[in-house]
Amino acid sequence: MRRMLTIAAVAMLAGTIGLHADDKTAARWFSHVEALANDGMEGRNTGSPAHKRAAEYVAAQFKKAGLEPAGVNGYIQPVGFKTRKIVEAESSLALVRDGQTVPLKLGDDATISLRVDPAPAVEAPLVFVGYGLNIPERSINDFAGVDLKGAIVVYVSSTPRSLPGPLQAHFGSAGERWKMYQAAGAIGTISIANPKSMDIPWERSTLARLQPAMSLADPSLDEAPGQQLSLTMNPARADALFAGSGHTFATLRRYSH
Repeated sequence: MRRMLTIAAVAMLAGTIGLHADDKTAARWFSHVEALANDGMEGRNTGSPAHKRAAEYVAAQFKKAGLEPAGVNGYIQPVGFKTRKIVEAESSLALVRDGQTVPLKLGDDATISLRVDPAPAVEAPLVFVGYGLNIPERSINDFAGVDLKGAIVVYVSSTPRSLPGPLQAHFGSAGERWKMYQAAGAIGTISIANPKSMDIPWERSTLARLQPAMSLADPSLDEAPGQQLSLTMNPARADALFAGSGHTFATLRRYSH
């Protein structure tokens, strides 16, 4: 399904708030936070009436500040999005090992990410690659000696502590990871969060899986071209991926970089 939505760029202009901050500046700054984050904005979901109200509020503030709009049609620009929503009753996941099929329960064991446009059906081998990084300038190559052609990459969705913060953010992003995996011939991914660094527990994060997902309609802006599948595995159930290998997820995570 394709929709045309409107968005406005949001910028926050504020004085530094500290011991010597001007009270009026601070109050004015916080008034914008209150306007955009209040319950009446209903979360500002993209394409919703509340999102449009938020965009119009920002545009009005830009105009009041004397900022000139760029692009076309004033402050608010047309942007095309694709929306996707999973029908779990008609979707399934399973592991096939030694001719035996082991079903995975969507929501409990794993979730299908609609950040990418999934193929109708995928059957491929799984290859575990630790953190799944290839950074030659840091002497990191988790793909060495591993054949990823036609495979689904299984990786721990964190980065080595030895990497500086900016490099962790860059190479740990889904878009940068997929560039590396696609170049190595992979067709999909399964990410497993490190339980020690999870900001949101699985029981909460999995609740969002049924919400519509959106991506930019312009194919030149697609961060995951060619990716047929993107799964997120519940770390508490991740041992199912390694059954029969002689390893557990806890052991493999410990011996990643």
